[in-house]
Amino acid sequence: MPRISGKVLISETTEKVLSRTLIVASIASLTKLYDVPLNDLKALGVELPAALVDSVLLVLVLYYMYSLTVNWLGDLAAFRLWYTESSVWSEFGSNIKLDKTFIRGALPLMLRLHELEKNGEFPVAKAGVSEEDSQAFNDFKTNVELYIQRLEHAGTRFSTLTWFGRYYVWVQSYVFPICWCVIVAYLLLRYGTFTPPIRM
Repeated sequence: MPRISGKVLISETTEKVLSRTLIVASIASLTKLYDVPLNDLKALGVELPAALVDSVLLVLVLYYMYSLTVNWLGDLAAFRLWYTESSVWSEFGSNIKLDKTFIRGALPLMLRLHELEKNGEFPVAKAGVSEEDSQAFNDFKTNVELYIQRLEHAGTRFSTLTWFGRYYVWVQSYVFPICWCVIVAYLLLRYGTFTPPIRM
């Protein structure tokens, strides 16, 4: 199953339900499209009526549609939450977070530099700036430039991954199998044999 930055797009449970859905839907559709005779079916030596087989297939298809929808909605919520995180993976594999520690480190420095600038001592008069503040400012400026470059690169990759993720989550894992199940349900209802049970 596909992963983006170590995160699984669709859970293992949903993948299992998806594969079962497609197997049952394929068996049901092939049975109806090729007009497979169901009158001679036997299970453990007992003849099974065609209406029973059609009913079981229809119930299975509808159940798997429901089960897939429930599991998929949980995965969709997780997928959306993952994309709203405040972290970006760079090409170097380091996880940079826009959190309090990132901002807290810059605030005292910026306040000191702002005070100097207000008094006209920075950047015109370098005498008012200590060596430590000057070095911290240059380090911070370099970090900001690197961070911007990483964000630009990560943003390009992130938009590509977003399109792939959306396709996989919406189309591959939900829209396609549900549409397939709807077609199969139509085939079963249109060409299937349905008679009420004997005891009803």
